[in-house]
Amino acid sequence: MRTKRTIATLGGVAALVLALGVMPVRAEDEAPKDPTRGQWDSFLDPMRDFEDEYITGTQKKIEDATGIHVGAAIQKGWTYDFNHPPSGTPLPYDSWLYQSSPSLDAAQLSFARPGEGWFIPGFGVKLDFGKIARRIKSDWGGTPGVVRGDTFETNNFDAEEAYLTWAVPEDGPEILKGLSVKGGKFATLLGAEVIEPWLNFNNSRSLIYTFSEPATNTGVLLSYPITDKITVTGGPVVGWDNVETNNNGWNGMGGISWVATDQLSLAANFIGGPTQNNNVGNKRVVMDYIATYKPCDPLTLQINYDWGHEANAALDGGDATWQGVSAITSYNFTDRFTLSGRIGFLNDTDGARTGTKQTVWEWTATAKYLITQHLYALAELREDYSNHDVFQAGFTRAEDTNPLIGIYATYVFN
Repeated sequence: MRTKRTIATLGGVAALVLALGVMPVRAEDEAPKDPTRGQWDSFLDPMRDFEDEYITGTQKKIEDATGIHVGAAIQKGWTYDFNHPPSGTPLPYDSWLYQSSPSLDAAQLSFARPGEGWFIPGFGVKLDFGKIARRIKSDWGGTPGVVRGDTFETNNFDAEEAYLTWAVPEDGPEILKGLSVKGGKFATLLGAEVIEPWLNFNNSRSLIYTFSEPATNTGVLLSYPITDKITVTGGPVVGWDNVETNNNGWNGMGGISWVATDQLSLAANFIGGPTQNNNVGNKRVVMDYIATYKPCDPLTLQINYDWGHEANAALDGGDATWQGVSAITSYNFTDRFTLSGRIGFLNDTDGARTGTKQTVWEWTATAKYLITQHLYALAELREDYSNHDVFQAGFTRAEDTNPLIGIYATYVFN
């Protein structure tokens, strides 16, 4: 326990310092096109040459020939939970991590093509592989839980996104320019974080991402720029992480984003409707607010607040309410080295989201280093706290704290 408390104290101080935005002075030199070249590890330049010539070069050839941009990414890491749950145990307070698992974390293939003119739509597809695909897998059959006899529902694959897009072309009416439509399965509007770790500041996810927001939605979204700084989006979707409805009901999802200045952007999103199996009367609503501020080029400050309510979803059968916050600070010390800190909490007053009436806190500190412009190494410390013993320890015990450490390697060609 003393070891855990020491880790908690040191890591918590580090994360708090980062989250409060304490930063060193840094010269604002213009970064080279490839920030990893011409430095101490120039012996890796043949690897960088291979990436440029054979991988990104092939991406460009495909895109020039077909208009389709192909992307790929893969991540393998090692996570250790100091509570010592069995190897391979999914860590439920993060939607991404497993205890000391030898399996592939995640891999992704993506394909995207913009539309052309009035009659040729664009499309986007993301195919996920690995143990994380199972964790974020949508319900494709409209049935509650995982159907154990269904090979697809128990394998390590999911189509994260598969949609068509259409936008008013340049020769369209002036008042409609900028209007676009997306239909199919896509990442949710809610939240400051996304499924792919290589697109987030931290490798693990915040509590509100894991418990307060869907990962994907299926439906139709319209987007329209009211001005060059304000855009509204909205449309009908099928519940949370569902491809086929589980109750013959629809949800509404929408949002508004405002680029207030070159440094400050704000967004407000919502989703509301029935999500319970075979029940359209009990509605779930989540309001989601995000502010991102860049006071200078290397520093990013971000805060995300969620408030949720669901009828008859509390553990005692009554209405449930929850709320949470995630605050992130990220600083690029050099073009290759970044430190990011996150602190956050989830107040699950009625136990609807976590299965326990509790308040959970977490801090995370992340160090990321670019080896090449496509390959990075990352180390992360995280600890979660609860006012109840909810974290698995060993095979049968439970603790009120959960310290983690992880190291990860990620290859990304977006």
